[in-house]
Amino acid sequence: MSVPLGEHTGTVETTGNTRGRFFCVLLDNPKFVKAIDVLEGKKEVGMNVLVVGGGMVGVETADFLGEHLHKVTIVEMLPEIAKDEQDAVKYFLLKRLNEYGVKAITGATVKEFLDDGVVCEKDGKEEKIAGFDTVILAMGAKAYNPLEEKIKGKVPELYVIGDAVKARKAVEAIEEGARAAVKI
Repeated sequence: MSVPLGEHTGTVETTGNTRGRFFCVLLDNPKFVKAIDVLEGKKEVGMNVLVVGGGMVGVETADFLGEHLHKVTIVEMLPEIAKDEQDAVKYFLLKRLNEYGVKAITGATVKEFLDDGVVCEKDGKEEKIAGFDTVILAMGAKAYNPLEEKIKGKVPELYVIGDAVKARKAVEAIEEGARAAVKI
């Protein structure tokens, strides 16, 4: 179905998130890779890896690598890893990480990236965590919404959905998209 210009009833904006936009400088170093590239098989990693970020993507990357006998350390700024995982998934995931010997350093904020690790602050003290073959970047994403203010008032209805609202799981964006479609 084609809707002539000027006759549409709603506009949906889903510009995404900033995941990866701040990695550019780090990715110039071949020791630094994005978690998604590891999971998709696009990048090889060494046997001793540091995963920066202990959310869903970080812990699932650690799980994947642990299963393949890599020595894995996770650095997470929150007090616990896998905080955004569903409870049933989290239980078995943490059990596997423990079986693989994955080390988790929680409550640690990364202050500086080194060639082979990071300097982080934990409990008010700086700590150097280094000696890794590969540093995997699995840090969270932030909402990215440059269009809303530019088009607000220029279209009859505007629905901002997905990571343009808040970076989170795809299923939530799909639900928002479906709700917007029903309204339009």
